[in-house]
Amino acid sequence: MNNSFCDSCNKVVPAERVERDGKIFLVKNCPDCGTTETLISNSAARSNRKRSLDPGADYRGCDGNCPACDHHRQLRFAFFDITNRCNMSCPMCCDNIPGLGFEFEPPMEYFDKIFKHLSEFKPRPTISFFGGEPTMRDDFIDMIKLARSYGFRARVFTNCLKLADMDYCREIVRTHAHLMLSYDGSSPDTYRVMRGNANVLPLKLKAIDNIGKLKDIRRRQATVISCIGKGLNDKDVPGILQFCHDRRDFIGCLYLMPLAHTWDRSKWDFEPDRMTTEDCEMAIADAFPGYDVDFLPLGFTPQFSTLAKYVGREAPPYGAHPNCESLYYLVSDGEKWVPMEHYLKRPVTETAKDLVALEKRLAAREKKWEKGLIGRMFGRLHLRDPILRLRGLLALLFFFVRQIRLGRLLKGRGLARVGHAIALPFALIAGRRSHRALKRHSTVQGHLQIIILPLEDNAIIETERLERCPTAHAYMNPRTEEVKFVPVCAWRMHNKKILRDVADYYTARGAATVASEGTAAGV
Repeated sequence: MNNSFCDSCNKVVPAERVERDGKIFLVKNCPDCGTTETLISNSAARSNRKRSLDPGADYRGCDGNCPACDHHRQLRFAFFDITNRCNMSCPMCCDNIPGLGFEFEPPMEYFDKIFKHLSEFKPRPTISFFGGEPTMRDDFIDMIKLARSYGFRARVFTNCLKLADMDYCREIVRTHAHLMLSYDGSSPDTYRVMRGNANVLPLKLKAIDNIGKLKDIRRRQATVISCIGKGLNDKDVPGILQFCHDRRDFIGCLYLMPLAHTWDRSKWDFEPDRMTTEDCEMAIADAFPGYDVDFLPLGFTPQFSTLAKYVGREAPPYGAHPNCESLYYLVSDGEKWVPMEHYLKRPVTETAKDLVALEKRLAAREKKWEKGLIGRMFGRLHLRDPILRLRGLLALLFFFVRQIRLGRLLKGRGLARVGHAIALPFALIAGRRSHRALKRHSTVQGHLQIIILPLEDNAIIETERLERCPTAHAYMNPRTEEVKFVPVCAWRMHNKKILRDVADYYTARGAATVASEGTAAGV
């Protein structure tokens, strides 16, 4: 059963998605407070298309009490609040010192113990440094290096301001952490309203340009995160896309984050209409008139474990709810972004369904060869896996030949195009770097991954989404050294108490140390 939280008493109550007037509402039925509802999608059609790709899940029945839960799935991303200090004071933020009411900045040993615990996970999650503003910690560079020493990939969520200092920017870039850069568009008024300070925009631009100047920057080492508010900067999305295109050598991904209604109304008198995931998708679609820009659920990608193996990748071990994060790709033709649909013969959703069917056929073939006589024979000769991979790659090649408009994809004309058509698949099968092969033989001169994040305020939380969440905040009880996890969407329901307990522990320990040293000095 799907549950949510009552808008009045905050108890966990039965909830259902109700479609009405082309929209979707989360309707909650509280035995004490009655029925309430919250808009969760402004496009039922888009939401339902993503649900049509869902492989399904076995739900246990989540009760919403995340800190007491021992059933969280292995993480894809582990978020760490490392400080709640910040060099900005965004009125919408409730994660800083004014929002929480105390200072949170535990010592390095706290994180070291959690890193050690997570290093036993297979596969290891990616560490995401969060805040507050992570760069406010004096030991932050050392913390990234510590995480890297355990074999973790690292991401840094930052407002960019400290990266306006070239020396500090260089230090961050050299850690090879992936940089998640806050940028809400080019209008100073957006920052005046949403961030409380229009003057931060020039510093952000300087910081991002600093990154692009560094020789140490890796290809696609940065992601832009744009918080989108309806009636505020939703019409600035085309400009944000152009911003990413101009810096596509090091910006490989764009996150659009609908403005979640989490702020204290007494401190910020701002009441825009709710911006949903599908509103952000439509803002991207509006930038490309003439195309049916159709997003996919990010959580459906783990279905392709066999195909991923054949192309030398690892599919995520499990997926999120279909109405959680959504995914799309734009392609650069060298001058501008072009939607995926420009190259496809059929709608994206239908192409994705055909790809799922191909994955199932290839997986069934592998299973058959494991038990069959021919498969066992090739296995003894150590030829089974290479043959299966070759056949899988050929099947994938034929799939794309059937699905893609090759005339738009390949470079050249006449015999030159034929040459590129022959060379491209061989380059890919031979294991050459895909981006280099595509640049040489096709019109694809780069791409931008776009991910739309879900809303995270209490009114729209569903237990079905929480059960399937592969992304969580990690924390430790310093008294017992027990490591626990809370899904990202539910974190703000619990973080104040959790972080307060950790802060109080280290404050008390520090006071005890000072008192002990004072006593020793007196002796």
